[in-house]
Amino acid sequence: TLIGTVDLKYDDVSYATVQQKAFLRCGMMPVQPIKELWWFKIGAEEPIYYYDPTSIEAAVMERARRSSRDNTSLEIYPTQLDDEGEYICRVVVWDNTGNSTKPSIPISREARMMLKVNVPPEKVEITHLTSGRNLSLRCKSEGAKPPADILWTKTSPDGVETELHDLTKVREIEPTGDLYDTAEQIFYHLEENEMIAKISCVVRHHNTNTTIYKNITFVSPAIQNALKVTMQRFADPVLYSSIENQDGQDNVAGLVKISADPGFKVLYNTSVTLKASAPGVFPEPRYLWWVGDQTGIAGRELHITNLEEDKSYFVLAENPLGRVVLQIPVYVTSADYSQWNDSSNDGDARITDASSGLDTGAIIGIVIGVLIVVFFIGFAVWYWTIRDGTQVFSPKKEKPHVIDEETIPFRSTDKPLMRTISTQTLEGRRSRREPSI
Repeated sequence: TLIGTVDLKYDDVSYATVQQKAFLRCGMMPVQPIKELWWFKIGAEEPIYYYDPTSIEAAVMERARRSSRDNTSLEIYPTQLDDEGEYICRVVVWDNTGNSTKPSIPISREARMMLKVNVPPEKVEITHLTSGRNLSLRCKSEGAKPPADILWTKTSPDGVETELHDLTKVREIEPTGDLYDTAEQIFYHLEENEMIAKISCVVRHHNTNTTIYKNITFVSPAIQNALKVTMQRFADPVLYSSIENQDGQDNVAGLVKISADPGFKVLYNTSVTLKASAPGVFPEPRYLWWVGDQTGIAGRELHITNLEEDKSYFVLAENPLGRVVLQIPVYVTSADYSQWNDSSNDGDARITDASSGLDTGAIIGIVIGVLIVVFFIGFAVWYWTIRDGTQVFSPKKEKPHVIDEETIPFRSTDKPLMRTISTQTLEGRRSRREPSI
């Protein structure tokens, strides 16, 4: 735009992204000595920027300054949403029309321009509903300006991504103040044996060069230490294992978990509830329970009443990507089984110290019982001692013991004792031969 002898170059509309730098061009061609530079925003009471090369440089808006590209353009950093609007650039230069003999005359030139502030999406979320092989996916982008675009892709297990076309879509754009929320819902049918790793909602905001992926990852149910077996209930082989072969680790995506309330060991003629879950599995699996040849019961939970004997129950977890079968043994006991039952540990046994249950009263009772037994034993020893007419600890006259000498050798220390006994015996016999005086 040519204004007099000064050519002001500017853009009718400039664009900026929130929190980034905004550039409002207002350059002079040719460059003239500047007397004053003013920047105004329509609707503001005061100028946002003023420059006088002879005295001051003042920025009423602290985030505004002259651009380093030239002396008259304006930069705003960081840009805010309320910076959007119409701006005026006023340049005052000295112009003496090329005649140095005449005094210079200040000439004022103005240019108007619009600043548009774009905002990338603040949040993207995806929700889903499943029914067998039919999927309903909804993706929502929040807080963008202008509204964001949404497209859908699918990725195969080998990493090949393709855009999903010919989908049934429902799109909604809702203003929220100066920003916009965009939501799009699609309906997708998984074909038989279709191999798919994930479906992605791709949110693109061209004005801010922003792309956001939100993925739904497809995961089949999984079990550990599985064997492929054939069951009468199913035409094709299935992966099978027992909960006793599951180590409880979470390092495998989509592991099927079983919990029992009150536990996997229950008292005779009581009830137990088995619950199945498969965190991370998508689409959501369906569950089927059975025991023996009975008809299967669908649902996440199985409630068993009046259990009278040990039984093994089975549960099928299945989604369009795969299916697995787990065996769940439930044991009946008449003993105290509370230390074995911990449903939060998915059936892991926990043994507690039985001695920790003794209280002080029980210990005192045991001590008193031991003392009474000792008393009666001592009394019996004493009674049988005085019955023979001897005192306790007195030597007793009785027949000599027969000693097997081949078994127990004669010891030199025993000879004096044997002589004493022999002498006493002989003296006793002699005294009976001699008449008394």
